[in-house]
This record gives sequence, C-alpha cells and structure tokens, in this order.
Amino acid sequence: MKRIYQSFFVVLLAALTLTACSDSKTPQEGDKYSVIPTPMPNMPAVTEIFALSCGHCRNMEGLLPEIQKLSDTKDINQVHVIFNESAQKAAFIFYAAMIQTNNEPSHKLVEALFSFVQDSPKDLTDAQRKAALAKIFHDNGLKSPSELTKEQQAEIFKLFQQSEDIVRNAALQAVPAFLINGKYLVNTSSHDSLQDMANTITYLKNKK
Repeated sequence: MKRIYQSFFVVLLAALTLTACSDSKTPQEGDKYSVIPTPMPNMPAVTEIFALSCGHCRNMEGLLPEIQKLSDTKDINQVHVIFNESAQKAAFIFYAAMIQTNNEPSHKLVEALFSFVQDSPKDLTDAQRKAALAKIFHDNGLKSPSELTKEQQAEIFKLFQQSEDIVRNAALQAVPAFLINGKYLVNTSSHDSLQDMANTITYLKNKK
C-alpha cells in the first residue's frame, strides 16, 4: 500500500510540474508564434510585413516606435506585400520612398503614404492623383515615383521579388505581421498588449 501511495505522489508531483510549465510566461509555439515553413536565415532580426491599404497596418505604424523601445529593437525592417494589382501599386509607392531614404523612411512620410492610399477622394483624376503623390515626395526632399530612373526602378523590382519570396516562404495569409530572425511569425492577435507582443519579439530574437 505504501508503494501505491508513493507512486501516486510521484505522478501527482509530475502533473503539478507540467501545469506549472504550461502556465509559464514564456511565449508558446502555436499560440504566440509559429515557425514558418521555409526559414530565411539572412533576414533582419525584426521585419514588419504590411500594406499601405490596410487599416490595421496604419494603426500599427504609429505603434512601431513603442514596440522598438519595449523589445529593445534598434530597427524594424518593413516589407510591403504585393498580393494583388492594387497592393503592387501601393508597394511601388512605398519602395520608391524606401530606396531614397536608405531603407529608413520617416514615420511622418509613411503616414502620409498611408493617407494618400486610404484617404484620397475616389473622384480624383489620374493627373490630380499624380500631382498629390508628387507633392508628398517633394515635400520630403524626394523624387516622386514617376521621376525615378531606370536603375531606381530596377531596385524596386528587386524588392518586389524579395516580398514575394517572404510571403511564399512564410505562407503569410494576413497583415500586419512580424517575422523574427526570418524564422518565427508572431501571432499578433493572440497578444493582449504591446508589452505582451514586445515580450514575444524579445524572446524570439534571442531564441536559437
């Protein structure tokens, strides 16, 4: 009988230990994040994948500085998706800003591009739309997309290819999304706060 009780307590202790592990604040794969089908080891530590036409992405843009601070991340690389023709047009605009700012367009500039894509009146003529976009770029000391050289256009098309590769390798279905070390995809919807998401990003940055 004594042996039976001893066995019982061993099993009970093991169960309690497992419960304690499952309640850990360590981000869990399948909940807070997933491993992408085809890892890309040469990617930057943190990459945000987004689209200028996405309202949630626009909201996230304003939160990026705080996410950087909370996760102790120096730079967040940004990749624009090209899911369809509309996204490709928006991506061309974004990458036109990227290649002229050493891949670091200001948040002010990116917000202006979000506004152009999402808030422009639907009845604008092509000429009016072109002029409005040119003003945004010129106000920031940049060439408008229509003024780029062939060499600059070629740079953009390389970024298009990179975007296609990332979306395919990550089997990405929605944006905004955060890819960490080219391997881990953060499940943004499973986090309760910016701090919670920053904790996951920090954990994955350091995960081997």
